[in-house]
Amino acid sequence: MNLREELQKRDLLYQFTSEKLFDLYDQWGEKFYCGYDPTADSLHLGHLLTIMTAVNFMKRWNTFVMLIGGATGFIGDPTGKTDARIFIDEAQLHHNQESISRQIQQFMKNLNKMTGKELKVEFVNNYDFVKNMSIFDFFTQIGKYITVNTMLTKESIKKRIEDPDLSLSFTEFSYMLLQGYDFLYLNENQDVKLQIWGSDQRGNMVTWTEMIRKKLGWEQECYVMTIPLMLDSTWKKFGKSEWNAVWLDPQRNTPYFVYQFFMNTMDVDVPMYLKAFTLMELGEIDQIITEHQSSPELRFWQQKLASYVVEMIFGHDASVQAEKISKVLFGEPLSILQTITPDEIRALWDEIWSTQMIWDNTRILDLLVNSNLASSNAEAKKLILAGSVFFNEQKITDIQKEIKKSDLISGIGLLRKGKKSYKLILWTNFQAKCTTEANSVDKN
Repeated sequence: MNLREELQKRDLLYQFTSEKLFDLYDQWGEKFYCGYDPTADSLHLGHLLTIMTAVNFMKRWNTFVMLIGGATGFIGDPTGKTDARIFIDEAQLHHNQESISRQIQQFMKNLNKMTGKELKVEFVNNYDFVKNMSIFDFFTQIGKYITVNTMLTKESIKKRIEDPDLSLSFTEFSYMLLQGYDFLYLNENQDVKLQIWGSDQRGNMVTWTEMIRKKLGWEQECYVMTIPLMLDSTWKKFGKSEWNAVWLDPQRNTPYFVYQFFMNTMDVDVPMYLKAFTLMELGEIDQIITEHQSSPELRFWQQKLASYVVEMIFGHDASVQAEKISKVLFGEPLSILQTITPDEIRALWDEIWSTQMIWDNTRILDLLVNSNLASSNAEAKKLILAGSVFFNEQKITDIQKEIKKSDLISGIGLLRKGKKSYKLILWTNFQAKCTTEANSVDKN
């Protein structure tokens, strides 16, 4: 399958300026780029679409030039915005750049392990392109090649100018010039011939190819390709949870959180996500679809999707850990508790806001109240009498029940209220043992 066919079948191809680009990048050894402004210290799942498109170019031995917008990040892209962005100070911008670079380096390292391929990525910062440029250089090297007439036709500019309640600063207006210079600089100095980006930027991208040809000659090779906007079956933009963006940084949200995001994917959306967000062969995806359809209640393809994406982003251990936590909470708790490691216990502890057993014989009523599964002893008694309380998946019927050390599995237990409210119960000495082991690992 050639590049064009694969991008189409994976729904990663929307528009492009010339068929020549596919022949060129099928021959390997070329460079292409996509830019990311460091407006936060993490990328999110919405960025994964461009990254996976880049990976499909990279697996054909092309080099991904990942541009971090150290200059454009100061200003902020006005596209889709009605108000001016708040400027980010230089220290925060530098921190964000470093964080995003580390994320992508780890992402590529994980993918290299998963695929056995050496995927090549280079990092550039557009601040380096302009940091020594005077205002006169800016006007003569960038400004002279784009007309105001052209800039005023862009949707992001028109909306802000035509609405009497909105305004557009010259700073934001100049954002387009800096973006255009990115492609010009990379094309001229690093032989980057292609830019990929989302479909909402096509107008700007085509303008930048004109800028390159005006300065470097009309025969200069430069191409753009856009990726379709991905909407789920509810017409919601991909990459958003009900709480907002789903991040690629484990400090922002845990691997388990990302795992559950994909586990909650509606069946109708999974084939689209498997094609776009994995490097599985299309035949393998068809097999997964067939197996899922025989027993859809097992959510087989959601598990395959969630495990694959979490492994790409966070690594193999994080994927296994997220899968185990999911099975504890929604599938096979007792079998998992028998083999769970201290690291996995701590991860599970963090996910479900757990409690500790302070003494050996602890009343079930006290556990329910101390873990906030019940607001009072009276409510705890009602829950037990209603048959809604389980400890290690055994229904509790005795309101005088005491939990002993011998009731735990490997020093831990799972307290459940109803179908989905869980707390992890740790014997105090076991929690101390986990902490000691963790400190020992850190020192080593």
